[in-house]
Amino acid sequence: MSSLTGAPGVTTAAVAAAVHWPRPVVLVEADTNAASTTMTGFLRSNLRPSDGGIERLALASSRGVLRSNDLLDPERALAVAVHDLPDFDLAIPTLPDRHQMWVIPGFVNLNTIDGNVGIWGRLPGLLRTVSESGIDVIVDTGRIGFSDPRLTLLDAVDHVVVCAEATMPDLNRLYRRLILDDLAGHIATGTEEPRWSLLLRKPVAQEVGKRDFTNHVLPVLDVLPHDPAGAAAFSLGHPDSKPRRNRYRSAIRGVVAKLDQVAAHETIDRKAS
Repeated sequence: MSSLTGAPGVTTAAVAAAVHWPRPVVLVEADTNAASTTMTGFLRSNLRPSDGGIERLALASSRGVLRSNDLLDPERALAVAVHDLPDFDLAIPTLPDRHQMWVIPGFVNLNTIDGNVGIWGRLPGLLRTVSESGIDVIVDTGRIGFSDPRLTLLDAVDHVVVCAEATMPDLNRLYRRLILDDLAGHIATGTEEPRWSLLLRKPVAQEVGKRDFTNHVLPVLDVLPHDPAGAAAFSLGHPDSKPRRNRYRSAIRGVVAKLDQVAAHETIDRKAS
């Protein structure tokens, strides 16, 4: 999941999707624009950077001691196994029964980002090995900048979901961003199943319809409700006392179902080609 106009709820949507994913899943917080929000948000500051994160992964890679089967090894402390976490005083949201979810939190020390650019070339291969073992992967890139080195990640995934708000400013910003040369070779056009789609968020006012976004920028996968209280379960780890009434949670379940169908179609297409 990514953004081209800012980062309107990318991490919140990625965390929520991972929580409700139908199979074991790893969420990789690969945002280089800000410090990790999963550590202080969804995980509610219950863990330390030494418990796992992309900084540790990048350091191991730069030293040449990172193997593909290390990613989920608890002894390497690269990924946080959310399903195995103990009960904390500051409780985090519970996962669906028997669901397995790992999180690789993002950068904590922003001054290390420029020195770890090489990880973006290595990460697709590592994540491919995880996927081949039967564990799906969701990557949260946050905002993708011009000539962003993380474009290699977007080239490697099955499907790219771009998050935006359903407003005229975001429609204009998306249009202006997508015509720049650095993205031209990354977005497949004219295919029966487009590999890039939009996940819109309903604004407080002045909503622009899905048809306008589809006609001028990218096809729309779905529209999330404006529900800050519901989204807080995933962005802030806020207790969700009435999950069945959480409009954001219900909408994310629908998004996950659609993504699962899209991924299945694209897997079939790759096998047939």
